[in-house]
Amino acid sequence: MPDPDVLPMEVFPTCTVRSSKATISKDHFKTVSLVRRKFKQKKLLCRIDACASMCSDRESVRYIQQISQLFKQKATDAEEVIRGCSLLRKCLVAMPGLSNKADQWLVGEAVTWGLVRFTQSREVVGSAGHVMEELVRVGQAGSDDFEFGESSLMPFLFALGGLFGDIDHCQSLLDAARSQLQAEVKRLVGEEGSVGLKLSSEILGAVNRWVRCQEIMNETSGGKLTKETNNRIDEAVVFSVLLLGNSGRPITNRGLGSRDSVAALLQAASGGRKKVAATVLALTEGKDATGESRWTEKGLCSCSIFDQTQGAAVLRSGWKRGATRVLVSYRDEVPYIEIVAGDRQIIAGAWGIRLVCNGNKLQLRGGWRRTWWEMNENASYLEISADVQNGWRLERSVLLLPKDKIVLLSDAVIVPGLKFGDKSDLLADQLQLQSTLSVSSAIDLEPCEETREVFGCDNKPRFLAIPLALDEWRESGAAAGSLNVSDGGLELKQNSHAGRMYAPLWIDCDAGRLKRLKEKPESNQRTWRQLTVADSREALRDDQAVSFRVQANLNQWFVYRSLDEARNRTALGCNMSSEFLVGRIAANGVIKRALEVVEDRVLY
Repeated sequence: MPDPDVLPMEVFPTCTVRSSKATISKDHFKTVSLVRRKFKQKKLLCRIDACASMCSDRESVRYIQQISQLFKQKATDAEEVIRGCSLLRKCLVAMPGLSNKADQWLVGEAVTWGLVRFTQSREVVGSAGHVMEELVRVGQAGSDDFEFGESSLMPFLFALGGLFGDIDHCQSLLDAARSQLQAEVKRLVGEEGSVGLKLSSEILGAVNRWVRCQEIMNETSGGKLTKETNNRIDEAVVFSVLLLGNSGRPITNRGLGSRDSVAALLQAASGGRKKVAATVLALTEGKDATGESRWTEKGLCSCSIFDQTQGAAVLRSGWKRGATRVLVSYRDEVPYIEIVAGDRQIIAGAWGIRLVCNGNKLQLRGGWRRTWWEMNENASYLEISADVQNGWRLERSVLLLPKDKIVLLSDAVIVPGLKFGDKSDLLADQLQLQSTLSVSSAIDLEPCEETREVFGCDNKPRFLAIPLALDEWRESGAAAGSLNVSDGGLELKQNSHAGRMYAPLWIDCDAGRLKRLKEKPESNQRTWRQLTVADSREALRDDQAVSFRVQANLNQWFVYRSLDEARNRTALGCNMSSEFLVGRIAANGVIKRALEVVEDRVLY
């Protein structure tokens, strides 16, 4: 019977093992004893199955499942080893043909863990050597893509280098992956843990990948990351939890995604600080730390985060099921925004803006900067601003009322430094503003026939958009602007006969309230009105200050915005000395203030 460790010479690859004892090559062969960590079959199988669970393509899953089947067979003789290694090589050959780049590297990682089965005897010979040579070649080719931002192969390289660091080139590939990971984390993670990527899916994918690399290093001989890198990853994990939906699953435009795709992230958060672990338990299981299913959100992580360094914010209504969440990024010329209502992504994409003065398009000057951030138990509010050609300033704001699940997106065009009663040539100009939002493809937009609202629905109502500064009825005030459905998105157009204007879009995301408004509109009233604002007993023009009353069912809200300065003014019996105010109108008519912005803001 042939020795299983001695195979025909033609099967040996050119693969150098860094060992003083021997070198494997076509010209020279000796059995090599390696110092390599041993793994239980269950652990290897768990790692391989995890790769399969993260694949998005069925073909990729099929290849990895074949590798998983190897662990259910005995590999006691040379023929079994050859057949097993032949399968691993077959998977490597198929890698470039897989449609998803990330899936390709998951298959490569599964092959790496599968190869451990045939090298647990601390000997790399024959067909196993062929597989190792191909893994090194694939890893070297993939690492060249680091400079183009390709990072999905990191876990593969950490597994290859950590498991086979004694093989020539494997350690260098690990070192390259470690350097790339540390540089990526330093570049993308801000002071508050936000990740400098646009889409929530990209953020969750990146953080989950970083955590997987940490896990692989801990399980293999992959070394360690710097303390700063580990701390930044920990902060990014906390930030990423804010982006998860019911049961800790990612949210897509078609509903909840697979929890397996963020399993490493959830595991890291569950083993993190006490408050973070308690938050993940509430999010995933709907329980507090004592196991009680009726719980409050006291003692959990903050529901909203703003990060100045990355120009990003997350505003979340809470940690219970059906939460509303807004993600805003303003690093680029056109801000990016995502809005999630319950388990559906309703808006995702560029938050476009177009300003026209007397028929000529106005350009933004410089980048966006934060002008206000405030968060309390009743509201979260972010305001950013950018200078506009000819001397105007554009201020964009995002408000979330967590208890009501209301999002208010607003654009204000002002003349900086212009006080009450001041004159300026800019006030004589006519402005036209156009704001666009990208609505998720799974959402059907349904404009109301007689009024200006637009419902967003799939199998049920997901949101209701109301243009507060426009008349309620379509047949009146057409010259003032419109809220249209265009190319699958929302397009708000608003005109002003003066050089200042305020264009708010009220988005109601409360599922229960929307169902009543949609199915029984005759008995569940919804309406809005622009109110008169008075200063020193005189009514103000729309370009000085505006206020609105919004009603849905028996709920009523009040919104006020000054466009010149914060002065003592009155609307609907409410007296205020602020630039912006929003609140609930109680049954007795008193306005309960949720958030108020004063004028002494700091421009960053």
